[in-house]
Amino acid sequence: MKYRIQARGTHLYAELTGRESSHDMREFLLAVKDACLHNACPRILLSIKDSRAMFKAEDYGLTGQMGGYVSEMITPSCRIALIGDSSDLNYAHEYIEVVARQQQVNVRAFRTAASAIQWLEEAGPPAPDLDALQPARAPKLH
Repeated sequence: MKYRIQARGTHLYAELTGRESSHDMREFLLAVKDACLHNACPRILLSIKDSRAMFKAEDYGLTGQMGGYVSEMITPSCRIALIGDSSDLNYAHEYIEVVARQQQVNVRAFRTAASAIQWLEEAGPPAPDLDALQPARAPKLH
């Protein structure tokens, strides 16, 4: 597995190549979160290439055994676009979009980078508020 993350204007471009497992995806998403915080950028284009298609929400950190760790990383200001380089990846991303939106995560699956970028930029430039990038935390009860 290899990945690279770059700031590109109003969004981050995060490319993952050779993903084989949910562990690979978790490592990648944690690196994306760090880049979002570092760049104060809540709009992300996730490009998955030469990777095994995953059709379980748990593999994307949405529900299941990993405790839905993505919900701890995402805020209402986040916009995430998914693109893949194969039909199987695109079908998986369409399914993940449905599950993610049911969990109030603003994710959309696209077939092309151009359409994904257009959607990411629709609402104008993102607000550079680092607090908005931090997920809300429940108060601790003593």
